[in-house]
Amino acid sequence: MRKTVLFLLISFWCFAGMGQGVEWVNVHSEKSKIKFKVPGQVQRDTSNMDGVKVEKFQYRDVANIFGVIASDFSAVGIDFSKSDNQEFYESMKQGSLVTSDAILVSEQTIAYKRMLGKEIKYTLLVKGKEYTYYKRFFFRGNFVYQVAIGGPTRMQNLLLDKKDLFFNSLEFE
Repeated sequence: MRKTVLFLLISFWCFAGMGQGVEWVNVHSEKSKIKFKVPGQVQRDTSNMDGVKVEKFQYRDVANIFGVIASDFSAVGIDFSKSDNQEFYESMKQGSLVTSDAILVSEQTIAYKRMLGKEIKYTLLVKGKEYTYYKRFFFRGNFVYQVAIGGPTRMQNLLLDKKDLFFNSLEFE
Protein backbone atom coordinates (compact mmCIF):
# COMPACT_ATOMS: atom_id res chain seq x y z
CA MET A 1 0.00 0.00 0.00
CA ARG A 2 2.75 2.41 0.97
CA LYS A 3 4.68 1.66 -2.21
CA THR A 4 1.58 2.33 -4.31
CA VAL A 5 0.94 5.70 -2.66
CA LEU A 6 4.62 6.64 -3.00
CA PHE A 7 4.63 5.60 -6.68
CA LEU A 8 1.49 7.65 -7.37
CA LEU A 9 2.92 10.71 -5.63
CA ILE A 10 6.21 10.47 -7.54
CA SER A 11 4.38 9.90 -10.83
CA PHE A 12 2.12 12.88 -10.21
CA TRP A 13 5.05 15.07 -9.20
CA CYS A 14 7.02 14.12 -12.33
CA PHE A 15 4.04 14.59 -14.64
CA ALA A 16 2.98 17.87 -13.03
CA GLY A 17 6.51 19.20 -13.47
CA MET A 18 6.59 18.43 -17.19
CA GLY A 19 6.75 21.58 -19.21
CA GLN A 20 7.93 23.70 -16.31
CA GLY A 21 11.25 25.29 -17.07
CA VAL A 22 10.78 24.50 -20.75
CA GLU A 23 11.48 27.52 -22.90
CA TRP A 24 8.67 28.06 -25.35
CA VAL A 25 9.55 28.45 -29.03
CA ASN A 26 8.72 31.65 -30.94
CA VAL A 27 6.80 31.04 -34.14
CA HIS A 28 6.58 33.82 -36.71
CA SER A 29 4.90 33.94 -40.10
CA GLU A 30 5.39 36.97 -42.32
CA LYS A 31 2.91 35.43 -44.75
CA SER A 32 0.13 35.22 -42.16
CA LYS A 33 1.21 38.26 -40.14
CA ILE A 34 1.20 36.45 -36.80
CA LYS A 35 3.58 35.54 -33.97
CA PHE A 36 2.98 33.16 -31.07
CA LYS A 37 4.77 30.74 -28.74
CA VAL A 38 4.41 26.99 -28.17
CA PRO A 39 6.42 24.53 -26.05
CA GLY A 40 8.23 23.02 -29.08
CA GLN A 41 8.71 23.00 -32.85
CA VAL A 42 5.47 23.38 -34.82
CA GLN A 43 4.44 21.51 -37.91
CA ARG A 44 3.55 23.93 -40.73
CA ASP A 45 1.30 23.27 -43.67
CA THR A 46 0.03 25.56 -46.40
CA SER A 47 -2.82 25.08 -48.83
CA ASN A 48 -5.09 27.01 -51.15
CA MET A 49 -8.85 26.46 -50.92
CA ASP A 50 -10.93 28.24 -53.56
CA GLY A 51 -8.51 31.17 -53.68
CA VAL A 52 -8.15 31.41 -49.90
CA LYS A 53 -4.56 30.86 -48.79
CA VAL A 54 -4.42 28.83 -45.58
CA GLU A 55 -1.42 28.42 -43.30
CA LYS A 56 -1.70 25.87 -40.48
CA PHE A 57 0.53 25.46 -37.45
CA GLN A 58 0.25 22.53 -35.06
CA TYR A 59 2.14 21.33 -32.00
CA ARG A 60 1.42 18.37 -29.71
CA ASP A 61 2.98 17.59 -26.38
CA VAL A 62 2.26 14.77 -23.96
CA ALA A 63 -1.10 16.17 -22.89
CA ASN A 64 -2.14 19.02 -25.19
CA ILE A 65 -2.55 20.05 -28.79
CA PHE A 66 -1.98 23.62 -29.98
CA GLY A 67 -3.16 24.93 -33.31
CA VAL A 68 -3.28 28.11 -35.37
CA ILE A 69 -5.01 28.43 -38.72
CA ALA A 70 -4.54 31.68 -40.62
CA SER A 71 -6.78 32.12 -43.67
CA ASP A 72 -5.97 34.94 -46.11
CA PHE A 73 -9.05 36.09 -48.05
CA SER A 74 -7.31 38.93 -49.94
CA ALA A 75 -7.32 37.03 -53.28
CA VAL A 76 -11.12 36.73 -53.11
CA GLY A 77 -11.58 40.38 -52.14
CA ILE A 78 -12.88 40.06 -48.58
CA ASP A 79 -11.79 42.62 -45.99
CA PHE A 80 -13.19 41.73 -42.58
CA SER A 81 -12.65 45.23 -41.23
CA LYS A 82 -15.35 46.39 -43.66
CA SER A 83 -17.93 43.64 -43.26
CA ASP A 84 -20.16 41.91 -40.75
CA ASN A 85 -18.27 38.82 -39.62
CA GLN A 86 -21.11 37.06 -37.80
CA GLU A 87 -21.96 34.72 -40.68
CA PHE A 88 -18.29 33.70 -41.10
CA TYR A 89 -17.98 33.17 -37.34
CA GLU A 90 -21.11 31.02 -37.15
CA SER A 91 -19.89 28.88 -40.04
CA MET A 92 -16.46 28.37 -38.43
CA LYS A 93 -17.98 27.64 -35.04
CA GLN A 94 -20.24 24.98 -36.56
CA GLY A 95 -17.22 23.54 -38.38
CA SER A 96 -15.52 23.10 -35.01
CA LEU A 97 -18.54 21.24 -33.64
CA VAL A 98 -19.02 18.96 -36.65
CA THR A 99 -18.69 15.60 -34.87
CA SER A 100 -21.80 14.13 -33.28
CA ASP A 101 -20.26 13.98 -29.80
CA ALA A 102 -19.05 17.62 -29.75
CA ILE A 103 -20.77 19.73 -27.10
CA LEU A 104 -20.57 23.52 -27.00
CA VAL A 105 -19.93 24.44 -23.35
CA SER A 106 -19.61 28.21 -23.63
CA GLU A 107 -19.29 31.04 -26.09
CA GLN A 108 -18.22 34.61 -25.46
CA THR A 109 -16.89 37.77 -27.01
CA ILE A 110 -13.38 38.54 -25.83
CA ALA A 111 -11.13 41.59 -25.97
CA TYR A 112 -7.48 41.00 -26.76
CA LYS A 113 -4.96 43.77 -27.36
CA ARG A 114 -7.61 46.23 -28.60
CA MET A 115 -9.30 43.64 -30.78
CA LEU A 116 -12.60 41.91 -30.35
CA GLY A 117 -12.77 38.20 -30.99
CA LYS A 118 -14.92 35.22 -30.15
CA GLU A 119 -14.04 32.29 -27.91
CA ILE A 120 -15.76 28.95 -27.69
CA LYS A 121 -15.17 26.14 -25.26
CA TYR A 122 -16.31 22.69 -26.30
CA THR A 123 -15.81 19.06 -25.43
CA LEU A 124 -15.67 15.93 -27.49
CA LEU A 125 -14.79 12.29 -27.05
CA VAL A 126 -11.43 11.05 -28.31
CA LYS A 127 -11.04 7.28 -28.05
CA GLY A 128 -13.68 7.18 -25.32
CA LYS A 129 -12.15 9.97 -23.20
CA GLU A 130 -13.45 13.50 -22.89
CA TYR A 131 -11.27 16.34 -24.18
CA THR A 132 -11.84 20.06 -23.70
CA TYR A 133 -10.94 22.58 -26.40
CA TYR A 134 -10.72 26.37 -26.35
CA LYS A 135 -10.81 28.12 -29.69
CA ARG A 136 -10.55 31.82 -30.45
CA PHE A 137 -11.53 33.51 -33.70
CA PHE A 138 -10.10 36.85 -34.81
CA PHE A 139 -11.10 38.74 -37.96
CA ARG A 140 -8.38 41.19 -38.94
CA GLY A 141 -8.13 42.86 -42.36
CA ASN A 142 -8.13 40.09 -44.96
CA PHE A 143 -7.35 37.38 -42.39
CA VAL A 144 -9.33 35.04 -40.19
CA TYR A 145 -7.31 33.49 -37.39
CA GLN A 146 -8.44 30.39 -35.53
CA VAL A 147 -6.31 29.73 -32.45
CA ALA A 148 -6.99 26.60 -30.41
CA ILE A 149 -5.70 24.48 -27.56
CA GLY A 150 -7.15 21.25 -26.24
CA GLY A 151 -6.42 18.42 -23.88
CA PRO A 152 -7.93 15.82 -21.59
CA THR A 153 -10.71 17.27 -19.46
CA ARG A 154 -9.40 15.35 -16.45
CA MET A 155 -6.22 17.47 -16.68
CA GLN A 156 -8.07 20.80 -16.75
CA ASN A 157 -5.59 22.73 -14.56
CA LEU A 158 -2.65 21.92 -16.83
CA LEU A 159 -4.73 22.83 -19.88
CA LEU A 160 -5.77 26.19 -18.39
CA ASP A 161 -2.17 27.10 -17.49
CA LYS A 162 -0.97 26.39 -21.03
CA LYS A 163 -4.05 28.07 -22.53
CA ASP A 164 -3.21 31.36 -20.87
CA LEU A 165 0.46 31.20 -21.88
CA PHE A 166 -0.42 30.29 -25.46
CA PHE A 167 -3.25 32.78 -26.01
CA ASN A 168 -1.35 35.62 -24.32
CA SER A 169 1.66 35.07 -26.60
CA LEU A 170 -0.31 36.01 -29.73
CA GLU A 171 0.85 39.03 -31.70
CA PHE A 172 -0.74 40.28 -34.90
CA GLU A 173 1.28 42.44 -37.29
